[in-house]
Amino acid sequence: MQTTSTTPTNIHAKKKLSTQRRLVTVLGFVAIVFIWGSFPVAAKFGVEQTPPLFLSSMRFLLAFLIMLPIVFIQRTHLWITPKQHLQVFLISLFMVGLPSSIFFAAAPYAPIGVLTLMWSTTPLFTSLFNLGGVGEARGWKLLVSLLVGLLGIGTVLLGRLPFLPGSSGPASLTKSSNLAFYCEIAVLASSAIYGFGLRLAKRNNADMPIVVMTTWQMFYTGIFVGLLSFIFEHGYTLHPTWSSFGILLYLAVFCSCISFFLTFWLIRRIGAIRTSYSDFIIPGVTLLLSFLFLGENITLAKISGFVLVILACFIVQW
Repeated sequence: MQTTSTTPTNIHAKKKLSTQRRLVTVLGFVAIVFIWGSFPVAAKFGVEQTPPLFLSSMRFLLAFLIMLPIVFIQRTHLWITPKQHLQVFLISLFMVGLPSSIFFAAAPYAPIGVLTLMWSTTPLFTSLFNLGGVGEARGWKLLVSLLVGLLGIGTVLLGRLPFLPGSSGPASLTKSSNLAFYCEIAVLASSAIYGFGLRLAKRNNADMPIVVMTTWQMFYTGIFVGLLSFIFEHGYTLHPTWSSFGILLYLAVFCSCISFFLTFWLIRRIGAIRTSYSDFIIPGVTLLLSFLFLGENITLAKISGFVLVILACFIVQW
């Protein structure tokens, strides 16, 4: 009987392969952070020219049309069973359709920075929905990281109080309309919906190629959000411009096809909880981009909160 000995060369090759896999995973994580960090700013520009739900629907349907030739080029069968269609539909509904509809509908009426901060609570809900899952973060690291992340979010929100340097004071709260407040709470609720969607994706996509699942997800989400647009945005007038087409293309290619493909890919590599921790870093990227393109202020409280949530990500990955 022939046995394979473990030689120094084999050990070195395995270590090198492991390092390369980790590097690829880190690059994928960084890419999804920057893509999603730019998403709120692009959405804010887009809803100024196009009905929010209609823009979101067109984004997903265009992404579906883009994904179709990719599936055929890879010689992957797009056909899936009725049971798998139901699984993809439910994942699309909770992970994309409902959260995306809420975020786009809220974007015209509330500050994009506040909405993004509300959305950054996603890892908290995801960890609750995925407790006990195989390969997920758990134990003291998970608890400490959640507490630190929550402290970071609280630090940013408390930046409105007058005793913190660079805060805007309570007057800013009195100027906020009831509609803006409801929109912010709705986006907070949508982060919980998204966390449940990640749980569904973790449990139901193992037997389906990622590219196939992403393609069908774009289709179902586009149809669902399009139906909502038909119901709630009936009578809106469209004034398309080249910039609105450019934003739509960016949302479809980067914030739909690439981002959701990377999300499912990362879920399989590092788990749903660790994947969702990208949402802790995204507000920092959005904060910088909103400062550069939307003229929003960067306060000491916001920077401190951002540092804390990055620390939370480090703890859970360590």
